[in-house]
Amino acid sequence: MSAEVETSEGVDESEKKNSGALEKENQMRMADLSELLKEGTKEAHDRAENTQFVKDFLKGNIKKELFKLATTALYFTYSALEEEMERNKDHPAFAPLYFPMELHRKEALT
Repeated sequence: MSAEVETSEGVDESEKKNSGALEKENQMRMADLSELLKEGTKEAHDRAENTQFVKDFLKGNIKKELFKLATTALYFTYSALEEEMERNKDHPAFAPLYFPMELHRKEALT
């Protein structure tokens, strides 16, 4: 006789615990990644936020030509990122981070 108790849904308690533990581990990894990215990019973000271009941009004080150049640069950046995201969406290490609706920007930049 098995020591595992089956629930009314046909899933034993140990499977539920394992599933819950995996979900919690994935959430912790996502939080860890988020924190690592935030910490790892803090200096670069601080420098970027203090450039005259960004200060002017945030005030709505930017020349049309500079805005076009920045948008073009972002378009090519997101094109490359989205291509790699699509290529790796099923990879076990990347799949939990695959959020195309939230992360894809190329279409909006077009």
